[in-house]
Amino acid sequence: MTTTTMATVQASKPAGLHSLARRFMTWRATRPRGQRIPPELWQAATAMARVHGINPTVAALKINYYDLQRRLQNGEGCRRGSLAAPVFVEVPPVALSPDGEARGLVELVHAGGARLILHRCAAGADELLPLVELFLRHGR
Repeated sequence: MTTTTMATVQASKPAGLHSLARRFMTWRATRPRGQRIPPELWQAATAMARVHGINPTVAALKINYYDLQRRLQNGEGCRRGSLAAPVFVEVPPVALSPDGEARGLVELVHAGGARLILHRCAAGADELLPLVELFLRHGR
């Protein structure tokens, strides 16, 4: 059986979550008892949840899962124009393997944390495009 130390847990947090967790700890240490979490901390928490997912954010910040989920569904923490514009990425052609098949790996990560990993085995763009479109549609 292994024991997990606080240093191990903090080292496993992404840098952004670790920094925000420190902000939450500082706020909790200095606030009057019963004071609500300030809007700027909620905005930062919702932004982190969009990148890292709800569960990792809740665990790192020690906040209520359902409060964060409700704020995400209501679009809170999302200032107009604050999200990065979509980026076009050109994927170069995959070289043929010795057996003559095209192989490769494409991984898409949605801001909400969903992942789509495509192992490309001689699939053309006409076959991959509908899968990617479906993933992006349902990731909203």
